[in-house]
Amino acid sequence: MDWGEVTFEEVLISLREVNWNQPPRPISEFFSSFSSPSTTQKLQTRLKCNAYYYRVNYAIILLAVLTVAFLRNLYALLAISTCALGLLCLNDTFAAALSDRLLRLIRNVYPPLALKIRASSGGHSGLGAPGKAGRDVRIAGVKRGVVAAVILGSGLLMLYRTRALLYLAWALLLGDGGVLLHAGLRTPNLKARLGSAREEFRAVWRGYTAQSHDYTL
Repeated sequence: MDWGEVTFEEVLISLREVNWNQPPRPISEFFSSFSSPSTTQKLQTRLKCNAYYYRVNYAIILLAVLTVAFLRNLYALLAISTCALGLLCLNDTFAAALSDRLLRLIRNVYPPLALKIRASSGGHSGLGAPGKAGRDVRIAGVKRGVVAAVILGSGLLMLYRTRALLYLAWALLLGDGGVLLHAGLRTPNLKARLGSAREEFRAVWRGYTAQSHDYTL
């Protein structure tokens, strides 16, 4: 599989099909049998093989590094979380779910206000009826664009004040560096080689199936 020709859609499909529910590999196996690759081709093969086989271990390492980095600056974690919330508000499904939860909270505190908000939204919690300009998405009665702009603006201001991007850059640099170092030096065992070969076969089969559909159409 030529990784230089892999599209973003194929990467998303691969991530959806990979099983992330498996337990992490044992520590005794994770930190054993290291060697340096003799050629660039072997390095690329080893990186791909270990990245698939130890994916859960690598994910835990990245999460641990990010957690430790932001424990030193909780405001930076809050800033990044705020920006992420603002971006998620641009998704219709998330905006509707958030609006529904907010309306439930308001209804428990002050029911008349919840009824007024629902009435102003046309009887819908988040997604209004489709019109000429498309579906009017509101969050607790407020236009989704306004809510997203306010949250993103607050998050960006917090990013500037807390230097959260600097913490994120250092965390990703250390985490990704450690993962790449391990993946490049860890000698793949038989299970890792079989798993990588199986993933190669699935990728080829997906490409063959996609071409078959194109010819059919």
